[in-house]
Amino acid sequence: MPARRAVTVTAVLGSAALVILGGLSGRITVPAAASAAPSAAASAVPAAAPAAVKAFDEAGVSAGLGDAFTAAQWTKIHDAGFKLFMTDPVDWSSECSDDNCTAPVNTCTVDPAAVTQIQDAMKAGVDYAVYTRNPNCLTAAIKGLGPTLEAHLSFAILDIETDPSVPPSAALVAGVTALGVTPVFYSYQGAWEPITGNTTAYDGYPLMDAEVPNWSAAFPAPHPSGFPALIPMPHPYGGWSGYADIEQQQCCTDLAGIDSSSDQVDLDAVNAAWLATLPQS
Repeated sequence: MPARRAVTVTAVLGSAALVILGGLSGRITVPAAASAAPSAAASAVPAAAPAAVKAFDEAGVSAGLGDAFTAAQWTKIHDAGFKLFMTDPVDWSSECSDDNCTAPVNTCTVDPAAVTQIQDAMKAGVDYAVYTRNPNCLTAAIKGLGPTLEAHLSFAILDIETDPSVPPSAALVAGVTALGVTPVFYSYQGAWEPITGNTTAYDGYPLMDAEVPNWSAAFPAPHPSGFPALIPMPHPYGGWSGYADIEQQQCCTDLAGIDSSSDQVDLDAVNAAWLATLPQS
């Protein structure tokens, strides 16, 4: 999902824009929006969307680009109704070969400053989850939180996207479940299909679907209409369709009156009923 953002398009290669971003899809190769109409599976959804809560994702601290929120700012974030944040606590250079994460690096060193941010969020009453741009580093990220934070961790996200194109595997899932943590997949149609051949082997696991309409939006991008209302997946894949448990709906934006471009985040809507089933939520 995700890494950092200076919100600058650095190159365009065919249909993919190389963008330095934040959150779960920051520092990533972001495919252009799909031009095909949503598949028939997209219409097979419940009549009403499930209730959802506000969340956000970012990786500014471990990427060295911002999002070092103060204790007072975490209180503002909580008071603005945000229930959850998702972050990559692994130092970027120890999981990715370059800004776009062209290849995985498996040193997987946890950044103490990122762990401090998680501690401050928990103290303010904001729940948290972790991901790593290189999914090979996810178990290191979980273990690097320390026993107290690891025990409270709601879930951990296996980030499956182009650059570094690490495919999902039973071993990656088992590494998370062995730590007593719920695995969630993050992806989008333009990554899942070429990386996995559109396998449906993992559709029994929760999904965080990337639905950001424009990864090069100028900061501060507007919050989605009705946020955090869930919407049906516009481009189903991997056996998932309808409403994803988590929907990444906007990039490049502010929250809770914190409007510095160095502190921009991605906005996420989370199925409230699903979140309530997790052990530590």
